[in-house]
Amino acid sequence: MAAKKYYWQTACIIALTFIVMYTLNLWMPIHRDDYEYSLIWNTTTHIASWSDVFTSLYRHYLYHGGRMVTVFVLDSLLLLGKPLFDFCNAAIFVGLVVLLYFHACRSTKLWAEPKILGVIAFFAWLSFPHFGEVAIWKSGSTVYLWSAFIVFLFLLPYNLFFAQPTRRTPLFAVVMFILGILAGWSVENFAVTAVAITVLSSCYAYRYLRNMPLWLPAGALGAFLGFVGMLAAPGNYVRYDQQGSGKGIFIHLGNQIAGNGEMLLYILPMVLLTFLMWRVLKKKLAGGLVAFAPTTGFAQGRVIMVLVIVALVYSYFNGGFIAASIRDFLIANVLTPLNLVKKNTVHLFSNVMAGFEEMAIYWLCIFFFYSLLKAKLGLTSEYLRQLNSRVKAKQVWDKYPAIHYSAFLFVLALFNNFVMIAAPTFPARATFSSVAIIIIGVAALLRMPELRQVFLQGVAARGLCLGGATIGLFTVVAALVIMHAMMLENDIRLAFIHKEAAHQVQVVTLPPITLMNRALRHVYFEDFSNNVTKEGLCRFVKIKDIKVQAGAPLE
Repeated sequence: MAAKKYYWQTACIIALTFIVMYTLNLWMPIHRDDYEYSLIWNTTTHIASWSDVFTSLYRHYLYHGGRMVTVFVLDSLLLLGKPLFDFCNAAIFVGLVVLLYFHACRSTKLWAEPKILGVIAFFAWLSFPHFGEVAIWKSGSTVYLWSAFIVFLFLLPYNLFFAQPTRRTPLFAVVMFILGILAGWSVENFAVTAVAITVLSSCYAYRYLRNMPLWLPAGALGAFLGFVGMLAAPGNYVRYDQQGSGKGIFIHLGNQIAGNGEMLLYILPMVLLTFLMWRVLKKKLAGGLVAFAPTTGFAQGRVIMVLVIVALVYSYFNGGFIAASIRDFLIANVLTPLNLVKKNTVHLFSNVMAGFEEMAIYWLCIFFFYSLLKAKLGLTSEYLRQLNSRVKAKQVWDKYPAIHYSAFLFVLALFNNFVMIAAPTFPARATFSSVAIIIIGVAALLRMPELRQVFLQGVAARGLCLGGATIGLFTVVAALVIMHAMMLENDIRLAFIHKEAAHQVQVVTLPPITLMNRALRHVYFEDFSNNVTKEGLCRFVKIKDIKVQAGAPLE
């Protein structure tokens, strides 16, 4: 009976995840670089055949970069059409969630732990940086989502081998060699990590286990060769000359601080949950040595937070009047006295304030439920002081060996980010694979019996479920509403552009897009005032320019 119940729970989680992702993909238009990749690279010729795909790949390799696997997927699916792309993108996201679950459980029993699968799906939705850019937008998802799927699929046999060694046929070495090439030829930092893991795993198996099946080094060799193929692309050096020339080591170090710092903002719920789990382990280790002082009641501060959250949610779905009032007040009373009222300055400030309410709702919800869970667990300030004085970190480390796996993953995620020090830039979206690794680590901790009975079955389970449902529902609904509105407005604007191009108009003028909310970056759209956004579309429809001007009509 329990197995049947778990089967249906697992099926529902997978189905719900796919439906949300497919809907967002369906409503996300072809955008920005998608138009560039719909053309043979650096030409105005549309990709219309597989021959064109390989011609474009070759030109891309020479003049822009070496990510051949992800570019092949992108060009091919753009050729085959958006409907297929939408379905495949949603399926790959679900596949990645399942792979993260397998890595966390170190097993491929899909139906065994639906609660863990649900936690992973939730954190994948909430914590991937710039979600719309890396998991829904076509050009971004093929680089980050698809490459992560390939690499985690490639690394899964290694993880399972060290959890429970099994025999493999000789043909498996060929499969791993080919899969290794694909993983190594995907995206730079995760490819380095894949090479490092597989090489060290092979050496460890040979040196300490005295058991190194052929497929271990075969996969490592494939990953290394794939990475060399990506790194050797002449286009990498062309691109580096454009983006990285003259940048010293301090700029690269600064990139690390900025990239890791922004990642931290996205993974804050996982960080806070990890703090709680660590304290619960210390508490269990302390036993009766520390007096337990649970707090009861609904503190006045939390009541105020709930009222503020409700007001912000109402404003958010009714034009954002609270954010608009704060924006206008600050422009009138701060920016104007400081003479910071240039058009671009006010525009940038207004763009920031457009996301004020969604961020405020998000942060307030996180800290509200964190405070609630602390109270449920009796983790008062006084209790924590006593606990920290009695139980040291080393005692926890020695008592619970299961945390070593998660600790390794957290360090691996930092290494995966540090690899980006060689890159001229380190945008937050490049932390995608590191966040995925951290999700595995947090889920692995939750599987510990000592923590499962508290957070998934015991006193904290209801609070954790309520918090996840509240934050998840808000972000999903907001993303769907905004994505649909953005799609409708963008369809009108694109139809106008194509109409003007058909009439040989070379410079098309549009009003600014009215939609500014981004639902915590789950919706990705850059208006045509951005050069990167408009250049590809201009080549695609064969016009010279697109200008965005307030008051311009769409006729």
